[in-house]
Amino acid sequence: MVFDVKTLALANLGIQIFLIAFVFQAVYFVKKGNPLKHCAMVRMAVPLQVLAIIAVMLPSLLGYIIIEPFGIFKAELFIHHTLGLLVVVLWIYINLAFGNIIRMPGNFRMFMRTALGLWVLALVLGLHIYTRIYV
Repeated sequence: MVFDVKTLALANLGIQIFLIAFVFQAVYFVKKGNPLKHCAMVRMAVPLQVLAIIAVMLPSLLGYIIIEPFGIFKAELFIHHTLGLLVVVLWIYINLAFGNIIRMPGNFRMFMRTALGLWVLALVLGLHIYTRIYV
């Protein structure tokens, strides 16, 4: 079975909405005093996000880099992908610090809130990009 690009983009959109809802559920658990469930959920969500980046978003970005002249739309794509990569880097950093492999300056909350905020911002920009291309 072959999927067209629009179908892949729509599937990715569904995955992204599910993942952000999943992460907000993890936030709920940590606020209710269950950090173990929070950590387990985030450790599931981020690798799924990385798979979505590799399987759908990266090929799409490379396609637009080739065919799209530089302009506002291309800048939006780069900002969206940079935000997503920052979230992954922050997640790796937080996990290494939480595991006492590296030392974290400051507190975990600031880094985790920053990662969540960047993830939401990337999702909103991704929704804008999706509607600009397919709606």
